[in-house]
Amino acid sequence: MSQTAAPGGGAQLDYQQLDYAVDDGVALVTLNRPDRLNAMTLQMGGEIRAAMQRASDDDAVRAIVLTGAGRGFCASADAARLQGSAAGGAREAEPLPNAGAIDGGLALPRGYAAKYAYLSTVPKPLIAAVNGAAVGVGLVLALYCDVRFAADGARLGTAFAKRGLVAGYGLAWLLPRLIGPSRALDLLYSARLVEADEALRLGLVDRVLPADELLPAALGYAREIAH
Repeated sequence: MSQTAAPGGGAQLDYQQLDYAVDDGVALVTLNRPDRLNAMTLQMGGEIRAAMQRASDDDAVRAIVLTGAGRGFCASADAARLQGSAAGGAREAEPLPNAGAIDGGLALPRGYAAKYAYLSTVPKPLIAAVNGAAVGVGLVLALYCDVRFAADGARLGTAFAKRGLVAGYGLAWLLPRLIGPSRALDLLYSARLVEADEALRLGLVDRVLPADELLPAALGYAREIAH
């Protein structure tokens, strides 16, 4: 759990599944379910949305870095929770809204307020530090960031086809615009995992670094932008 003071004082904000810290003009948002490779839950999704709003509203924050704790960036939706829902189990409560465009004074089409598409409305530079697996919704999170750094051991993939699902959260719209239609269709049809070096060649990420250099490089880049 991360407890940090809200901008300008006031009540503390509690996070159950991510950590939030600000230093030298940069907000570091760290997905924090390392035992599940930071697999997405409704709780985490809402906390990401709240953290992005918080960073957007804080004048002391001029850039944002999004990363994951442990060995994964975000290994898709939590499979255990999906299986429980499919078996007729109780649906996980959604404690925080995980959609809605960030208010930056722009008149945007309604689709930009959708789940995870709102990341493209964050009014400050958003850098992904992909430290490990970024699959399914984890890939979606990374691709909605403005710039993507990846560790040399990271693996990326769409995953949706292997679960009998259409590519969700705008991925089928976003992916061909980043890497071209045929490459996007290859990744969507096959749902194969892509190693970091191939991801760089495809244009999925912008830089590949040794794992121990990834976060310092991403934070350093963010600080350059911030100043």
